[in-house]
Amino acid sequence: MKQESLLLFCIFFLYGSFSVFGQGSSCESLDPFCAGDEELVFPNSNSTNSSIVNGEPGPDYGCLLSQPYPAWFYLQVEETGNLRFNISQFQNENGGGSQYDVDFIVWGPFERTEDYCTDDSLSELNIVDCSYEPDTVEQMYIPNAEAGQVYVVLITNYEELPGFISLRQTNSDQATSGSTDCGILDEVLGPDRFLCGEDETTLDATTEGVERYEWFQFNETTDDFEIIANEENPTLTLTDSGRYKVIVYENITGQADEDEIEIKFYNEPVANVPDDLYICDPNQTTIDLTSASAQILNGNTSEEDYRVNFYETAQDIEDENSISNPSAFPVEESREIFAQVEGVESGCVSQEVFFSVELTFVPENFLPEESVVCVDLDRTVLAQQGIGEDLGADYEYEWIAEGNTISTEAVLNFTETPNFNNVTLIVTDNRSGCNIEFTTALLVYSRPENVLVEIEGSDFTGGYIINAEATKGIGGETTYEYRADNGAWQESAVFRNLDPGYHTISAREINGCGITTSEEFYLVGYPRFFTPNSDGYNDTWNIENTAEIQIKKLYVFDRYGKLIKELTPNGEGWDGTYNGRTLPADDYWFRVEFEMQNGTSDHYGTNFTLKR
Repeated sequence: MKQESLLLFCIFFLYGSFSVFGQGSSCESLDPFCAGDEELVFPNSNSTNSSIVNGEPGPDYGCLLSQPYPAWFYLQVEETGNLRFNISQFQNENGGGSQYDVDFIVWGPFERTEDYCTDDSLSELNIVDCSYEPDTVEQMYIPNAEAGQVYVVLITNYEELPGFISLRQTNSDQATSGSTDCGILDEVLGPDRFLCGEDETTLDATTEGVERYEWFQFNETTDDFEIIANEENPTLTLTDSGRYKVIVYENITGQADEDEIEIKFYNEPVANVPDDLYICDPNQTTIDLTSASAQILNGNTSEEDYRVNFYETAQDIEDENSISNPSAFPVEESREIFAQVEGVESGCVSQEVFFSVELTFVPENFLPEESVVCVDLDRTVLAQQGIGEDLGADYEYEWIAEGNTISTEAVLNFTETPNFNNVTLIVTDNRSGCNIEFTTALLVYSRPENVLVEIEGSDFTGGYIINAEATKGIGGETTYEYRADNGAWQESAVFRNLDPGYHTISAREINGCGITTSEEFYLVGYPRFFTPNSDGYNDTWNIENTAEIQIKKLYVFDRYGKLIKELTPNGEGWDGTYNGRTLPADDYWFRVEFEMQNGTSDHYGTNFTLKR
């Protein structure tokens, strides 16, 4: 209202004719109050002026276990500081009569444009002070109140008896105190309304002692308010945004008073689910979440500007704890991100959506720096060979050689010897578009062409030394492994301590490109044992002549040095008997005299075993 009617307004308030407070029995009908330097006295809510017996469901009433005959108010802070009040309740307006138990709760702070009466606003998180003590005088404390903030106060009448409530600020003379704004008593229409996703709203200018109402809408063309015809009731239901004004005429003095309000209807913002975001580079530690904003905002109207707020969890949305630096959000693993669209002017918010931030790394060792293709000595590829690996349907592959795409399969198969030295593979993740490039050098190898064997020494001169040499096959420098007969593979091409008999030496290319075996060769020596059991195997013991060694004399002794047999080289050998008698299994000894290929003579002797 205008300033000239404020005096009348406060007179009604202070002297009991002002009954608006008795009608503030629900949050939607909450009334303003202030407390300046004077004591503020007003009727409580009771059965004579209110039909609301208990507090409405929905708000968190904190310490108030019951809320009999609630009276709802709001106050606005004028000067920043601490606010401390005494609240008391008594039977008579002048403070006389019985004193009644009074209880209260305070929520806040809120902005003027907020809807104070939602369950989210009147929540546990926003409780500032509360008392349910059985006292007739309570202290209400609002610390660190800032100018312009609004607080909602609920005062209850525990004894449910008619009476009056006294409100007095007790710290107004202190340096750290704040103050409430009594000017809000003029605003019978309340603060400007910014409505999200609503089709209509109703203005209520109901004021005690008013004879009639006139409603006006501001015309942008004429730059003036124009009366709304046939609207003379204390309420006005609106469906259009604009500035509106009400003029009330008091029934006693005819004094006109007015109040203005701005109404804005906003569509609820829309948040679209964006495509997931991907990190391709394993060295990347942050991601720009705002790159999803355009998709999230798509479909909103141009009635106001919008921003996208990003959150780590759904709880963060409830707590209004948005990500502070979404353009460089740290990411260590794949995760979900929540987003909400907010109108910059209205504060309207959309439903939340969520999307994923995915780390899509192709293994770094997916393709080695060198790849081997195995061919035979005629350069034909050994069976079908391939390089690469199938990572699944989410990936595409491109093999490039000498600037040309040669395959789009996951595995590059070779059916003939490649005529290029290097091949490049580009792997692309279809979901993210991430790709990584590998280049591998093709190494073509075959098995050795030949394996040559050189024999040194003898079984009678410290043992044989076999030197093998693999003749290189197709391809560049490579490595070969060797083995004697079917023994273990070894890097060395030198073999020692091979038993007398037939042998071969094999060599294989280290990358698995085939095996080549030498011609069979025979090592002359003495048998370490024999088994004269007539099974056709090792039934006799003898030493044979070779091109390298000619046996001159060969004697067999028992362990005591008794001559058992003199053998003829290349003869039938010893059958394990002496003078027709079978000798027992035991160690026996021999002495051999021989002549080597170079003409030198020598002798050798040691033991061997007869097994039965």
